[in-house]
Amino acid sequence: MTEISILIADDHEIIRFGISTYLSSSEGIEIVGEASTGEECIQLFQETHPDICILDIDMPDKNGIETAKEIRELEGDTKILILSMHINKDILRDALEANVDGYLLKNTEKADLLHGIRAIVKGQQVFSDPISNLMKESFLNKSSQSVSYDHQHITDREQEILQLIVDGLTSKQIAQELYISPRTVDTHRANLMEKLELNNIAELVRYAIQHNLVSVD
Repeated sequence: MTEISILIADDHEIIRFGISTYLSSSEGIEIVGEASTGEECIQLFQETHPDICILDIDMPDKNGIETAKEIRELEGDTKILILSMHINKDILRDALEANVDGYLLKNTEKADLLHGIRAIVKGQQVFSDPISNLMKESFLNKSSQSVSYDHQHITDREQEILQLIVDGLTSKQIAQELYISPRTVDTHRANLMEKLELNNIAELVRYAIQHNLVSVD
């Protein structure tokens, strides 16, 4: 198994130690650096080039969102996971605009954190349930003000897959649900994002809800 290299940035030493200790003991994980400030994180990032950065929101020098944006400018392919105690619409909006790959709360179970990291490295996006609910609530509040667009170019199969993506299913789960291969799911998802001129799953989910392309429980 190829090791996943991780850089952790959090200004609380005990939290950094706990995350690092747990992840270091997990198969296929290598902690390449720990930072207590945004500036220190950027410096370590340039030295280590990790696969994924785990960032707290509240840090000296640069907060987690500012740090994420700078990392994106340095290396756009690096995965970024926000790990925070905050559940706030404004912070969530800023995090999504920074193009993060996931947003988990600090009360997340250890096993769920590890699963989320591995999912992100595979190209998926992960959000704690309260964060997902806040995303849907925010997007639904905006949907009544949205302009109506013609989406007839979206196929029935793409519509099915779009609904399941918004429901939170992974490519493997969608494949099982529709009796198709995960590769086919990925192709349909890529086609959807190309047609709608979107860059990631978070944008796709937001767009689908805002324009009433899916049903939301």
